[in-house]
Amino acid sequence: MRLLSKQSLDGNVETIILSELLGGENYGYALVHDINEKHQGLLALGEGTIYPVLYRMEEKGLIASEIRKTAAGRDRKYYRVSIKGRKVLKENLRQWEALVKVMQKIRDGVAKNPRAATA
Repeated sequence: MRLLSKQSLDGNVETIILSELLGGENYGYALVHDINEKHQGLLALGEGTIYPVLYRMEEKGLIASEIRKTAAGRDRKYYRVSIKGRKVLKENLRQWEALVKVMQKIRDGVAKNPRAATA
């Protein structure tokens, strides 16, 4: 499988993060690891992508955070989905379902088009 392009991911990283946080609160580095591990071969998100999105999501009220001390005494910021974030995720998934239907119709139309083989 091929990695999704940045263009394909634009605007969807929030949905990916919200869906991952539904499984429970987590901190940034672990989110990056878990998302990439779960979607191996399709996604390769880096910390440079995730952290700005997390900050933006927190400002929008989609997630909340809490700073806790690690066993080593360092601060670690844990994120969790807010009620607003759950609503946004639900709507985003509805939008995705509609987009998938549109794209399937396009794909099916192209497959039936005899000129598609020469394109």
